[in-house]
Amino acid sequence: MQLAMKCIDVLNKIVGIIVGIMLAAMSVIIIAQILCRFVFEIPLTWSEEAARYLMVYTVFLGASLALRHHKMIAIEVLPDLLKPSLRRMLKIAIMLISIVFFIILLVQGIDMLEIVQRQVSAAIGITMDIPYFAIPLGALLMIINAIAVIIELVQNENLETSEVAEVLKKGENL
Repeated sequence: MQLAMKCIDVLNKIVGIIVGIMLAAMSVIIIAQILCRFVFEIPLTWSEEAARYLMVYTVFLGASLALRHHKMIAIEVLPDLLKPSLRRMLKIAIMLISIVFFIILLVQGIDMLEIVQRQVSAAIGITMDIPYFAIPLGALLMIINAIAVIIELVQNENLETSEVAEVLKKGENL
């Protein structure tokens, strides 16, 4: 199990690097568009579309990282009222329900790829299955990370979720 968790963490580091590169590329493209449009008065025809597709990938890949590191937006009123053991069981149940949603998203995303593969983007000229691939890819990464969170919660049953997050942070700093 430890090997699986280490593999997931390595995968997440790679995804984090990719997300950082995408954010940097998106920033450069947007700045270049602003300069070209307002300074040189020659707007780039492809920049808005490229930035949009990079943002879509950044959101889907970044969501998987946020899930793994317990950074997703959540309402914690009910879990805060529960005992640690019940809180952990609730969080496991939430992750299981989330996995069902992510599986549906994965299957529907794959189905969507078949529909859009014949379409071509207007400005860049790529097939639309490339931008839409972010949906099944993000769903798959979220499934993997939700499973990792469940394993983490089960293995560390004496620790509360906040303490588990602290243990993860310490492990990342090593």
